[in-house]
Amino acid sequence: MFCAISGEAPEHPVVSKKSGQVYERRLIVKYIEDNNKDPVTGEELSVEDLLDIKSSPSTVKPRPPNMTSIPSILSVLQNEWDSIMLETFTMKQQYQQVRQELSHALYQHDAACRVIARLMKERDAAREALANVQAHIGTQAPSAVEDVNMEDSAASSGMISKEAREKIEATTAILSQNRRRKPKVTAEQVQTYSQRKVFPGLHAARTPGITALDISLDQNKSDLILTGGQDKNAMVFSQSEEKVVSTLKGHGKKITHVAWNEQENLEHDVVLTSSEDHTVKIWTASGSKSAYSAAHTIKAHEASVTGLCVHPTKAYVASASMDSTWAFHDIETGSTMMTAQSGDVVKGYSSAAFHPDGLLFGTGTAESGAVKIWDIRTKEAVANFEGHHGSVRTMTFSENGYLMAAAGENNEVSIWNLRTMDVVQKLQVAEGGQIQSLAWDQSGTYLGVGGTDIRIFKVKTWNELANLTDNTAEITSLKFGPLGDYLVAGGMDRSLRVFGITE
Repeated sequence: MFCAISGEAPEHPVVSKKSGQVYERRLIVKYIEDNNKDPVTGEELSVEDLLDIKSSPSTVKPRPPNMTSIPSILSVLQNEWDSIMLETFTMKQQYQQVRQELSHALYQHDAACRVIARLMKERDAAREALANVQAHIGTQAPSAVEDVNMEDSAASSGMISKEAREKIEATTAILSQNRRRKPKVTAEQVQTYSQRKVFPGLHAARTPGITALDISLDQNKSDLILTGGQDKNAMVFSQSEEKVVSTLKGHGKKITHVAWNEQENLEHDVVLTSSEDHTVKIWTASGSKSAYSAAHTIKAHEASVTGLCVHPTKAYVASASMDSTWAFHDIETGSTMMTAQSGDVVKGYSSAAFHPDGLLFGTGTAESGAVKIWDIRTKEAVANFEGHHGSVRTMTFSENGYLMAAAGENNEVSIWNLRTMDVVQKLQVAEGGQIQSLAWDQSGTYLGVGGTDIRIFKVKTWNELANLTDNTAEITSLKFGPLGDYLVAGGMDRSLRVFGITE
């Protein structure tokens, strides 16, 4: 038997009638005198509740100590020992109590952090809603966020300025004279397309997937690829170095579109991104051109931004959204110059593209399977192409400006002649397959179709020149290289794949 307080064999053992615990008599009597309760269970306890028990072997009770003898010293030491044991026991109890209080405090702190995070999110959503409401009524909203230039980005429902119109029309006059471009590669060369390189592991694995990409057309940076991902980030990837050279962080939800805006008179690179967080961000590179910062955050929409297109002037950008509006913005100032919507579009726009001449802007609807063509000078819908299945997931104009390709929620691509407004061809991909992306080469001779796999078709004959099946997940974005001798694809397997001519 061992004392519940000292942990040693008791000299005079007693047992509590209430708890059944064994104690050293002198220790428990002293504890009862101080606390009037059982040290283990905390119940009320008196000396009368203690029952003497016999132990074997029995010990001889020491003689009463004489204060001037050695036994008196031993008695003093014994008393000190008893006090230490009682104090240690009390400290153990206090230690357990403090641990419980600390655990409770940590839990309360964690709960408070979650509540604060939720309140901050609601605050930001309220600020955004206020900004959108005030933008629609033509007022400016105060903002505590430095990167939102509200003084420059108040949305206007009017027409674009006279200066912008003149710049657009001048650009159109130049581009329309250079429509006809000869292909840089032959159909026989395209038929030899195969996977030349694969760069796996881009963007986070927790929410995997590349959702958008664009290729730099600058000869000095032609190996750079801009990607957007499910992980809310955009990345600048160097093919020659085979690594990510810059990561653009700032969006709150997944990236829907990315675009380079390269001009010879610009000192730094400009990158544009759109997201499901309802915003468009304009990024500028630092002096080292390896780090980007958000120069402007455009908040012209109340729902996911599903289309982002740089105007051929390189001075403006248009965005389309699931809130059934599209908007026209100034890249330099980040201001919204014009917002437009159509009364017959309720569920929003699911895709968008600029005509290569820059006067027309196309939007694919999310509910009716129609493509609306708008004149950006008058903000009026000038044409309507119907007949697609479900929402129009992707659409694009050929580089020569004569054809438009669009795909809905099935395995079919519709090719429209913009002069006659008729369907000239319907292209089928694999049975049960999906189409997520379309891309023309720079001459408008070849059309790439990405989704379940990648297929390349030749204009006019519409023969399938290549069927590339190296992807392990759905292809979400395609882009031909400047000379048409290679094709870059990004997909949900987090890989960039470069297909090119087999030499």
